[in-house]
Amino acid sequence: MKPLTFTTEAKDKLKKYNFSGNVRELKAVIDLACIMSNGKEISHDDISFNYIQNNDHFVTNEKTLKDYNNEIIACYLKKYNNNVVEVARILDVGKSTIYNLIQKKEVNID
Repeated sequence: MKPLTFTTEAKDKLKKYNFSGNVRELKAVIDLACIMSNGKEISHDDISFNYIQNNDHFVTNEKTLKDYNNEIIACYLKKYNNNVVEVARILDVGKSTIYNLIQKKEVNID
């Protein structure tokens, strides 16, 4: 992945947030923002603190790998306006896999 830049608004959003989980929490927020970005720069909207609760985020939620996979697919569907073909290409999964998850209501689309 090529280095990304931050918009001024994104920098301001990061500066205003109280990172109680220290640098590991910051890294997790930035990693997620890189995924959510358009690939050129990280904007204010790409930064989300909702998924980062604390350093033990993955342990405390105790979700299955399937649950996490479904969340990732749902996140990408939202980012790409429910374009199943594009999301399947990006995530390197079959589009029928995504359609099946939607049909079974394992992946929610808005």
